[in-house]
Amino acid sequence: MIFKVLLAGIYIFAGGSKIINLYLFRATILAYYPFLPEALAVLLAIVFPWVEILAGLSLVVNWKTKYSSSFLFLLSLFLVVQTILNYSNILPYGCGCFGFSGPEKISLYNVFRDLSIMFLAGWVCLSEWKK
Repeated sequence: MIFKVLLAGIYIFAGGSKIINLYLFRATILAYYPFLPEALAVLLAIVFPWVEILAGLSLVVNWKTKYSSSFLFLLSLFLVVQTILNYSNILPYGCGCFGFSGPEKISLYNVFRDLSIMFLAGWVCLSEWKK
């Protein structure tokens, strides 16, 4: 239960930090994927944080937890891959995971943090599917 709430809190916080500044989240998306059309980056910046928040809330209220935990695990896996692919790159607004700062070099800290979240999500996902 505590791991589920922790994972939910991480993604609710992450989504909330993106909603506060959609403009910088859009810019961060374009830093990761410069080939994306502007309209798609805007759409992702608007929708993605709400999906994170709703998946986290689903865990908190115990609604469809198998699916939300699976989604958060797959999302965490995707984010780990993106962090590794951008390792040692300098992103203009930071990695964008939990808010935005100035230019940030993606480091081992980012990789290990995202791996830790992925393992937490995997644990929660396995626990939910075993029920």
